Amino acid sequence: MRKRIRRHQVRLGMFVEELEGGASEAALRRGFLLSTAMEVDRVRNSKVISVLINVQKGCDIAASSRDAPTFAQSAFTITAAENKAVTQTIDQTKHLLAGVFTDARLGGTVALDRAQDAVEKIASAVEHNPIALIGISRLKKKDEYTFLHSIAVSGLMVHFGRWLKLDERTVQILGLSGLLHDIGKLLLPKGLLNKAERLDEQEIAQIRTHTRRGYDLLRANGNVPETVLDVCLHHHEHVDGGGYPDRLRGEQLSMPVRIASICDVYDAMTTLRPYKRAWSPAETIQMMYGSKGHFDRALLSEFVASLEPFLKQKSQHP
Repeated sequence: MRKRIRRHQVRLGMFVEELEGGASEAALRRGFLLSTAMEVDRVRNSKVISVLINVQKGCDIAASSRDAPTFAQSAFTITAAENKAVTQTIDQTKHLLAGVFTDARLGGTVALDRAQDAVEKIASAVEHNPIALIGISRLKKKDEYTFLHSIAVSGLMVHFGRWLKLDERTVQILGLSGLLHDIGKLLLPKGLLNKAERLDEQEIAQIRTHTRRGYDLLRANGNVPETVLDVCLHHHEHVDGGGYPDRLRGEQLSMPVRIASICDVYDAMTTLRPYKRAWSPAETIQMMYGSKGHFDRALLSEFVASLEPFLKQKSQHP
C-alpha cells in the first residue's frame, strides 16, 4: 500500500517510491529504502513537496512510535561527581585510543594491549551510569568524532552486555569490539567523513568500504578475537538482509553484531554531526522501533529497558 507523506515525516526504514516536486533534487533517487540516517536527512533537507512511501516494503509513518516507550524529558541525569569522573576517563581513553588509531593508520598494526586498557577504563566508567559517558561525549568535535563515537559505542556495549548478564570476559570482548568497530574509517579521507554537504552515490559507496577495510586491517594483526573481527565487518548488517557488506540476515548475524548495530545507531543518532542535528534519546528510540527489519526487536527492547533507569521517563507504551 502506498501513502503520501510530508518530507519531514520520513523515518529510517521507510521505502520511498517517489519524491514529488522539487525537480532540482535529481540526486535523490526513486524506489529505495531509507537505510541510513544520512539518507533520511537528505530527504528532510531537500526541496521536495511530498514523499510517496510503500508501507508493504518498509515501515509506516505510525510504526515509528507503536511499540516505543516515551520519555517525559530527554535530558541526561548526571551528577557533578559522575561528570568529573567520566570526563577524566574520556580524556585518558582518548589518548590511549589515539595511539592505537595512529599505529593502525600509519603502520597497519593494532596495539591490542592499549585498546584493552582503554576498554577497562570505559567499563569502570559505565558501571554506575552509562548515560554519563554518552552524555558528556554527545557533542563530539568534528576532529574527534571517530575517537569519541568509538568510546561511546564501547561503553554502551559493555553496559548492555552486563544488563544481559553475560560473563565479564564476554563483556570485555564486546567493549573491545565497540572500540574498534569503525577502525576502517581511519583509512578514508578525513574530508569525506566530515563533509557537511550531501554525499553523492560514489561517496556513500566509498564510506561503506570502511567495514571491509577495518576487517582486513584487524585480521592482518593476527591476534584480534573473532568476535571483534565479526563486529567490525558486519555492524551495518540488518536482520532483514538489507544491510552491508554481505547482506546477512536473521540468525546469520551473531549476537555481538546485533548488539553492536543497536549501540552504534543509538550513539550516532544522539550525536551532533556536520550533516545533522543531534536527536534526543526519545526521538532516537522511537525511530529505532519504527525501523522494521533493521534491528533484532527482542534485543532492542532489552536495550531500551537497560537505559530507562538512567533517563527520566514517562509511563509505558503509547
